[in-house]
Amino acid sequence: MATERIECQGVVLSETVYGESDRILRLYTERKGKVSVIVKGAKSRRSRFLPLSEVFTFGLYRLSRGRSFYYLNSGKILQTNLGLRSSYDRLIYASAIVEIVDRSSMEGEGTPRIFSLLRKTLHELSTEKEPLPLFLGFVIKYVSFMGYRPLIPIADGEEAYFLPDRGIVEGEYIPGGVAVDPADIYTFRHLLYTSLDKINLDMMEERTLENCYGLLIRYLKVNLDLDKIQSLQLRM
Repeated sequence: MATERIECQGVVLSETVYGESDRILRLYTERKGKVSVIVKGAKSRRSRFLPLSEVFTFGLYRLSRGRSFYYLNSGKILQTNLGLRSSYDRLIYASAIVEIVDRSSMEGEGTPRIFSLLRKTLHELSTEKEPLPLFLGFVIKYVSFMGYRPLIPIADGEEAYFLPDRGIVEGEYIPGGVAVDPADIYTFRHLLYTSLDKINLDMMEERTLENCYGLLIRYLKVNLDLDKIQSLQLRM
């Protein structure tokens, strides 16, 4: 049987040491979803594959299929996303993004839509834009693409409550619900319906952004069955 060979764009979600000299990458690819890739000799600082193995790297990868893993044959970097390491907050949010995608994706599963969201979010985060709104935009779009789009009222006038398994629901007091105000509802709508490069919440109060952060992380954990997100434990 001929060895399967593919060429695909991918983003490095994580990397671990394998054996004495190799590494295993978790790649989220446009064509195959999440795949595990062995990179021979990548532990060496002199390896030509070392730059392609860095977390957050967006590249073109040429792979061959083994029994349990793919193997990296060659490739080229399309974006290093080095700007993600320019500030502590950018690094924390970028680390949380790849952790969320890695932990909530099954091997061999994924969609081009999620791949595009991941790639674009890391690129936007590497710029000088405010990182928290971009991260929140990623979270609400990602859970929506995964099939758990939150409810959001069309108007701001009614009394509304947040439920971690449903989103924002209008009506009188709902047991277990958290009261939200019009600013929270506006922020949810803006994050969901605005493209990443157009998100602008510079005029929004920090209190509102922090409140929406807490609500969206809770929604993410409940609907994607995630427990503690390790990267966010380092958030200041």
